[in-house]
Amino acid sequence: MRLFLASLLFQLAALSQLASGQIIGDVRDAVDQRDFKHADALIAGYRASHGVTPEMLEAISWMGRGALAAKRYDEADRYAAETRQLSLAELKHRKLDDERRLPIALGAAIEVHAQVLAARGERGQAIAFLRQELETYRTTSIRTRIQKNINLLTLEGKTAPPLQIAEWLGAQARFSDSA
Repeated sequence: MRLFLASLLFQLAALSQLASGQIIGDVRDAVDQRDFKHADALIAGYRASHGVTPEMLEAISWMGRGALAAKRYDEADRYAAETRQLSLAELKHRKLDDERRLPIALGAAIEVHAQVLAARGERGQAIAFLRQELETYRTTSIRTRIQKNINLLTLEGKTAPPLQIAEWLGAQARFSDSA
């Protein structure tokens, strides 16, 4: 009997794990189809049965990324704000890098908000926001993601520096300014 109960509990835990990880894929599929209403319903159902989890937060972050890609900036910013707010609440009782999904969700929320600001012509505000977030999360795994976004926004539209070639593999290439 004990073996049966242990086996049953193990199977239930495995199903719960599968169901919780499935929400991200299901939401991404709906977002890919631009079916935000269905994706919202999936998240609401998941939240009702599982509560707020890092998986749910990552799923919401995909809503923000999808809305941004669709140039639905108000919705993208709303999803980013929701993801960020719920992520910050989670950080009151756990560290950001204690598991892998929370940093993905929070990093995406920061990125989407900055990209929305830039898309609205508020590039300076976007860069200032990212620099503030970089200072806040300097010692976490999302530091490089935030820095990448600062680089994208500060380098966009600028001429690339000329290449300085000092070594070659194989024959030396010939470059001309008229090419």
